[in-house]
Order: sequence, then structure tokens, then C-alpha cells
Amino acid sequence: MATNQVRFVENVNGASKPFRMMAKFQAGSTQAIKQGEILEFTGDTNSAFVPLDSDCDMSSGLLAIAHEEIKAGDREGYYEVILPRPGDIFVFELASASAVEIGAALYYSSSEKVTTSAGSNVIGYAAGQRHYPHKQGHTSDDASPDMGTTIKSTTDVEMMFVFENSYLSRMLKYTAS
Repeated sequence: MATNQVRFVENVNGASKPFRMMAKFQAGSTQAIKQGEILEFTGDTNSAFVPLDSDCDMSSGLLAIAHEEIKAGDREGYYEVILPRPGDIFVFELASASAVEIGAALYYSSSEKVTTSAGSNVIGYAAGQRHYPHKQGHTSDDASPDMGTTIKSTTDVEMMFVFENSYLSRMLKYTAS
């Protein structure tokens, strides 16, 4: 079951807020959407955002993240989305807990979840290290702090989207030509 969650963590280039814009959605009775859900631009014959599914060709610059909830019964129209840009870090639940190394490829799993298991399209890469062991002590200075090398298993992952998958990359490509 999808839940409303704010997904934006930070931007490594210094932006304090995610890049948002208004985008078209189908009526809520047709397609209810939770805040933080990964979206694709394929609804209503490629003219509206809907929840991402496994058959989306993500290499076409179709992805966004819902910035607000659209409930059953809400009108068709324009609502806010987040368009991932380079350096944006988001947090998503993992389909199954694992020790994810920074840089690991992430794939779509289900509503609001990603997986490290091979899928058909990489949507992003692991970017966070908060589940890593603390900095190792230098034995030449102080041998007591032995933090080990084991990365803890976690149920969520900080990630960066592949920019070419973001709807923002599609917009910039069309405005540049």
C-alpha cells in the first residue's frame, strides 16, 4: 500500500529544495496517486503522469515524483511534481532489506519501492552512506576504534535518479533545439 512521503533529502550541488513544476494528471478516480510516488509520463496517450510500472521505457525522459497526493475523486488537471536533476538525493524503500553499497544500480520494484535485483531499466544509483560503519581508526595513532568493514542491512536507500530518465532532461532537450 502506498503512503504519502516527502522523498527529497538534499542536493549535493547546494539546492535546498527540489525542482518542482505543474504537470497534468488524470482524474483521481481514474488514477489516485500518493505524495512521493515515482511517476511516468504515459497516461492519456502520453499526455499525463501516472504511477510508474515495469513496462515503462525510462530512457525516454519520462520520470517524475509526485509532490502532492491526488485522491480518488479529485479532478483531472494540473498538480505539482518534482523533476529530479543532477545531484538530487531522494530516499525510497527497498523491496527487500539489503546492504546496499554506494553506486549500486537501482531498478523499479513496485509502488514507491526500488530494488537492487536486476530489472529491465536502471532508474538510479545508491548515493547514501548512513548505513556504512563509522570511520576506521588508524592503528598507528590509536588502535582501539575498530569499526570493521561490514555495511549494515537497511530497508531504505538514498538514491540519485539517472538524469536522462528525468522528465526535466526531456524538457531541456526540447528547449535547446
